[in-house]
Amino acid sequence: MRLADTMPFSADLRAPIWQDIQPRPGAEPCAGDVVIGPGWAIVAEDDAPAVETAATLLGEVLEHSYRIPRAAETERAIVLRVDASVGDHPEAHRLSVSRDGIEITGAGPVGVLHGVFRLIAHMRERGGPFVPAGEEAREPLFAHRIHRSPLSPFYVEELTGYVGPPFETKWREVECVYPAYIEEDAGPDEFYHDNLLLRLAMHGFNGIWLRAALRKFARCSAFPEFGEDSDRILAELQRLCRRAERLGIKVYLYMNEPMGLDEDDPFWERYPQVKGTLCHLKPVNYLCSSTDEVKTYLRESCEYVFTRVPELAGVLLITASEYPSHCWCHTRIPGSAEQLEEMLVGGTLCPRCAERTPQEVVGEIVTLIRDGVKAAQPEAEVIAWNWSWSMWEEDPQRGVLEQLPDDVIVMGDYERGEMTQACGFEYKNDEYSIKVIGPSPRFVGVAEFQRSRGMPVYAKVQIGTTHENPDIPNLPTLDKIARKWQTLVESGTTGMMTCWNFGNMPSLGTEITGEMNWAPQPAVEDALLALATRHFGPQAAPHMVAGWRQLSRAQDDFPTSIPVMYYGPISRGPAFPLVFEQLDRKFPRSWLLDTVTEGDRLDWVGPFGAEKVLECYRAVAEQWAEGIALMEPALAAAEATDHERVEREIGLARFCLHQLISSAHVVDFLLTRDACWAAVDPAERLTLLDRLEAICREEAENARAAIPLCDADSRLGWHGEAYGYMINRELIEAKLTGLDGVLERIAEERRKLKG
Repeated sequence: MRLADTMPFSADLRAPIWQDIQPRPGAEPCAGDVVIGPGWAIVAEDDAPAVETAATLLGEVLEHSYRIPRAAETERAIVLRVDASVGDHPEAHRLSVSRDGIEITGAGPVGVLHGVFRLIAHMRERGGPFVPAGEEAREPLFAHRIHRSPLSPFYVEELTGYVGPPFETKWREVECVYPAYIEEDAGPDEFYHDNLLLRLAMHGFNGIWLRAALRKFARCSAFPEFGEDSDRILAELQRLCRRAERLGIKVYLYMNEPMGLDEDDPFWERYPQVKGTLCHLKPVNYLCSSTDEVKTYLRESCEYVFTRVPELAGVLLITASEYPSHCWCHTRIPGSAEQLEEMLVGGTLCPRCAERTPQEVVGEIVTLIRDGVKAAQPEAEVIAWNWSWSMWEEDPQRGVLEQLPDDVIVMGDYERGEMTQACGFEYKNDEYSIKVIGPSPRFVGVAEFQRSRGMPVYAKVQIGTTHENPDIPNLPTLDKIARKWQTLVESGTTGMMTCWNFGNMPSLGTEITGEMNWAPQPAVEDALLALATRHFGPQAAPHMVAGWRQLSRAQDDFPTSIPVMYYGPISRGPAFPLVFEQLDRKFPRSWLLDTVTEGDRLDWVGPFGAEKVLECYRAVAEQWAEGIALMEPALAAAEATDHERVEREIGLARFCLHQLISSAHVVDFLLTRDACWAAVDPAERLTLLDRLEAICREEAENARAAIPLCDADSRLGWHGEAYGYMINRELIEAKLTGLDGVLERIAEERRKLKG
């Protein structure tokens, strides 16, 4: 078994770039265009790896995509050169196009590469090897744009395949599967294949992040048994850093330290003095950061890793929520002395850490990591992510901010803390969101604090997709994403992390940010039209743009609360089972492959209530269908491979619509079912049974229609964090079989009532 077997879409992501590009039938150069043809040569005046990559890529596109043979004799040339005067950032580049030749000049070698990306983009928009004459200069608006591979697992150590704590999905009383690193070609060479890295670079990313656990990656004096496999892990990491560097991509480590250990781990017998309290979410004890041993572990381990892999760019630190780590990570500040005593007696708060504030604890953890990293690599970035600091204090959590070293960069959630609404219901968004553009007041407060001490501010955004709809390659609301990029500039953001462990598929959702990453930044309308023209042709492009705008408007009514997105049915949609009996069972988690997916308890609808959630699902679906209708004329306007891409994009939108309709059916069915079971009057029960039957038949038709979409596009239904399919033909067919059983039960109940 290979990656292409478990993730069929992976083959496309690892294929050569030129395979994505074909000439458009009938395409002709515009007035003033320069036509690249036989007799043109590529001349690289610099031998830096990024320039070599640029020359190779351009040569392959011209030869294989546009069928231009390599020149035996040079008439004109595309010259690739480095000149620091082009701009202050090494990615800055200038294109000078004339009939005498083309010059692509980068401020650094990677600037040349981005110049070549721009030249290829122009040719794709024209439909052939035609480029507008003139000069164009661009500089990056954001210093760092950090993304991740969609092929890389999160709950298995992605460099070497280690399975077990701290890389695991174990939760109390909830079983799931995580089928990662089971293929013979699994590993960083394929997860981050050179062609996949090249695609990320083409979409404007210059950083990637990997999950790291210090006790696997590093050795330290406090716990000598840690890091037994660190040499092998760090060797893999260094090879990845060096491959990525050829494309101007830096590698960051995401850390959630100090990670706890299983409650029955032998480690606690050897070091009982560092044991924190037991996490209420997982059978894991915290590693108490108030102890000297843990402090030594944090500092020494970071220095160890960055000394041995000096190519690393830095660390991204999450210090609240997520994996059980320090003693305050899942604990809110007690509201009174009585509550504090109760927590101490009940063992939910560590006695050592109870004498300290969570702000102090987090500040110390970040400082220790910072000291270790900077001791080895003074230029490396230490980035503290403010995810869930709101559990300890009001926005913008200045108590935590003031505990951080002056040279630590703060990365703020861009949309969390923003007031929004869905179908007229006002609420506070508390997740990353594509619906909510931002910046939230929380982020603004972080940005102001950072600027007050002369430090950059980074934003945490998610641009492919979010928990709003987690198992699609991208949420096709590109107007939202482009407008978010405008506000990022306005807010003074200088860097960003653009995905979590899902929502990272290279797609139109990531490519639109590549349009908006550069100064001068284009207008949203121009960027959308350029992207649509590049992929669908000039006749189809306006229809696609109109559709994206309507889908963006439709998404405004989606209920983006954490309960709805974490436990609602959207991720399984057409595969989500309907159950007639009252099981009183929680819904499966939307982000992992829980083994039990039959849930019927409507306890996840807060703060809206079930009826309002149902109203929202229906409202978004109705408006979403209007967006698809606006796109459909593009099918007649596009030709050849452009037509195939239009079909694929509309198929994605239709798949989302089926998910929305299924989600509405799930809520409607359960509300009606519960009312039916509660009804005393036989006539009322019969009416409700009729309604249940109608819902089942409508849902069967809706789910069945999603099957050919799954068959046509293997990206659909794949959830990156769960690392598996939540929707596919097999799962939908199982749901349809279940619906037949529900219909039989409805008929049985009807017969009983009729005597």
